[in-house]
Amino acid sequence: MPIWELLRLVGRAIPQMFLSVDFLIIIGLVVVLSHSQYRRRAILEKRLFGTSFTDPLSETLNALLYGIMGGLFASAVFIGVGIPLSETGLWYVWPLALLLMLVHPRYLCFSYAGGILALSHLVAGWPALNVSAIIALVAVLHMVEAVLIRWHGHLNPSPVYLRTQEGEVVGGLSLQKLWPLPMLTLVLVTAATGDLAGADTVAMPDWWPLIRPHTVPGEGEQFIYLLFPMMAALGYSDICLSRLPMEKASLSSRYLAVYSLLLLGTALGSASVPALRWLAALGAPLGHELVIYLGQKSERAIPPLFRSHHGAMILGVKPGSPAEVMGLVPGDIILAINGYPVFSPEDVWQAMAPWVIDPAISVHGKLSGKGDRILTYKGKLPPLGVVFVPDSRVQSALAVDPRSPIGRWLERRK
Repeated sequence: MPIWELLRLVGRAIPQMFLSVDFLIIIGLVVVLSHSQYRRRAILEKRLFGTSFTDPLSETLNALLYGIMGGLFASAVFIGVGIPLSETGLWYVWPLALLLMLVHPRYLCFSYAGGILALSHLVAGWPALNVSAIIALVAVLHMVEAVLIRWHGHLNPSPVYLRTQEGEVVGGLSLQKLWPLPMLTLVLVTAATGDLAGADTVAMPDWWPLIRPHTVPGEGEQFIYLLFPMMAALGYSDICLSRLPMEKASLSSRYLAVYSLLLLGTALGSASVPALRWLAALGAPLGHELVIYLGQKSERAIPPLFRSHHGAMILGVKPGSPAEVMGLVPGDIILAINGYPVFSPEDVWQAMAPWVIDPAISVHGKLSGKGDRILTYKGKLPPLGVVFVPDSRVQSALAVDPRSPIGRWLERRK
């Protein structure tokens, strides 16, 4: 493959993509949506704990930065594999995904809409699309999602109080990310052979693309793949009850990575073996459901981690607070402050009342992986900048509503 010529062409296309007014407007809309999500999270934290642990602007900028890196990775896979976006039926996928979201929010995912449309094409011949291409698109987007979850998904979790099915109030850490994903894709067009003279093109090897188009060029014509900018948004939402954020995000990332690699392999195989198209179409939604099931099963198999302990266990640490400066992290248990023993969060406030200067805090850090240590702080406390896990006296907690948007609307109508 003439890799350097291809990189030169891609290197020219990327700045043009970000200088396009239409594309910048789309990026701006996704960024505004991302900022709105983080702002709502900050408001909820303020309502629950009296202070916000989320900086919406910082979270939005970080999500944009990671999203751009994810978009570059996606572009490399799209171009390397040769996935013709023009044959994926994308104009059908989006409306169907939005309709499925009304049934359940997690169905706002191309794995369900793409799988359903692929099956519809195989059964009824409608809509006109390339099954291998649409399933490969789904696989690549989930591959990027797995990478972004591993890189960024565990950072800056939001503390929450949740009520279990047994009625116990426990602490949890909410992981919520929304990544804008600007990327380059391939659009397939045909052109007369003579029209290509002097055009800035790259002759690709015979084995490329791995997914052959269904379109047949006319006499005297040949295929051209154009680099086309596309904007997507990837979201990640999870709650850590029995694992710390890094472990939880790492596990979710591994499940998604295996799913996306198997799905991409099946999609590529189906380009040569038509019978595999059924497996690819079924594997997209069913495989995604299996990923969700395995994640929930692994979570239920372990007792909640953030529950009342001997001492005062930390659930959340406010960025920039004295607690973060000292090195306190979720899962740490405060055992003493200046030799004053701590058995509950109330003891922490008693030990610091009305304030304490240059404190020494004894911490048990087995759960957080930091080990037992004594932390010091130069200055006056409070504020400390932490949220502790709830004890038995805490009654207010969030409850997960399993109903769909349609179900909630029908309930309100009643």
